[in-house]
Amino acid sequence: MLKENVGILLPVSSLPGRHGIGDFGPSSFRFIRWLKQNQYKYWQILPLNPLGPGYSPYMSSCSNAIDFRYIDLDDLVKKGYLKHVPSFRPKAKEVDYYRVGLFKEKYLYKAYLSFCKQGKSKQLEQFMKKYSWVKYYATFEFFKKRNDLKAWNEWNSDDRDYFIHHSDIPREYKKEIEFIVFIQYIALKQWLKVLNYARRAHILIISDMPFYVGFDSIECWMNRDQFAFDENNQQTEVGGVPPDAFSEGGQLWGSPIYRFDKMKENGYSLLVDRTGYLASMCDYLRLDHFRAFDTYYVVPAGMPDAKIGEWRIGPRDDFFEKLYEKYPNTKLIAEDLGDLFPSVLELRDRLNLPGMFIAEFTIFDPKQVSNDRLIVYPGTHDNETLWGWYNNLQEKDHQYLLEKFKCKESELYDKIFEYMYLLPSLMTIFPLQDLLKLGNEARLNAPGTVGYPNFVWKLRDWNFVNKIKYPKIR
Repeated sequence: MLKENVGILLPVSSLPGRHGIGDFGPSSFRFIRWLKQNQYKYWQILPLNPLGPGYSPYMSSCSNAIDFRYIDLDDLVKKGYLKHVPSFRPKAKEVDYYRVGLFKEKYLYKAYLSFCKQGKSKQLEQFMKKYSWVKYYATFEFFKKRNDLKAWNEWNSDDRDYFIHHSDIPREYKKEIEFIVFIQYIALKQWLKVLNYARRAHILIISDMPFYVGFDSIECWMNRDQFAFDENNQQTEVGGVPPDAFSEGGQLWGSPIYRFDKMKENGYSLLVDRTGYLASMCDYLRLDHFRAFDTYYVVPAGMPDAKIGEWRIGPRDDFFEKLYEKYPNTKLIAEDLGDLFPSVLELRDRLNLPGMFIAEFTIFDPKQVSNDRLIVYPGTHDNETLWGWYNNLQEKDHQYLLEKFKCKESELYDKIFEYMYLLPSLMTIFPLQDLLKLGNEARLNAPGTVGYPNFVWKLRDWNFVNKIKYPKIR
């Protein structure tokens, strides 16, 4: 019998797609129907924001914006903005983000011209009034292009300081900027259609918010006093984590550091509004690197690694009080993984937030037990697939599991899957790759590495529905 609280982790980009990537078109709706038919309750995705270095969704130029590659071009044909769009890499097993981007942008521009010819530009002005961030994002993207894709602190001074002296977009570049607004207008409409379709099917969407923003982002460009920058707009400190058993030099992310003392003066509005907005775009928002709300690690800028740094106290309950005051219906999940101070778990429990339980990490430690306040995963998008993990087990771990489950070698993997599936949980989320028993060729991301093959795995077609191997629960 199937449990009632099970979901699937699959990025939108990994869906089959007629244009080389999963998008907000028929594949999203078909996947939702498949989830419903198979009694799943949740669909967990990755951040939808514009992709950053290495096509990672975890370091973006704007938290609120949506990457244009997720736009369904066929929908623009139906709306009469395009006549026809040919297929492009429809059976690809990997997303070629660069080529997909070139292909889609060309058709999006044609659709924009058609949209304007139909006299609909007023809708874009209304859209910018409703979503104030769009004006800044579109201007930022235009300025970035005309400054040879340099970071905002290296732009010419007029562009760098534009919104210090002006309140509206530069009118002489209205068309170029309006095209970027059009992309966000279409992307948001399409995503809300997917989200509402899922809700009608009683499928809840779990999305993800990185704790830090990218340096080359509108958040930093528009809120310089809120970050650890010097008078030349250079970072004085960066984010990361100290050395541990997995990383001799720690991890140096280079993320801009929030000035929480300054943010407190206006009720953390930048972070509150960012969290509240992203939570409104899904049913549950997972707070990546939740621990930083309690304690965060700071490294002086220019260090070669994260060995030299210090822990600082985060905004803790104060931030969440402000968040729930302004956005009372926000539903959050705490990503509380790793070696944490007790204060992190105390904050999570005071806020009554569900945490995460990664079965690949905990299966060897009988002291670690799940419960109905935790979200159980075999592994997340950052882990090996379950089959890849199983095949890379050390001999001693393999033997431990044979004894734990008292089974034959040929039965062991099935026993592991069943054990993980049946663990007590608030939700149990399986990466789709694990239902298909795929190895590490289908792994989505390896932390600490940038670029290919991270985030490129996708389904070629819908034949996967006939290849599901799990769960086989008696």
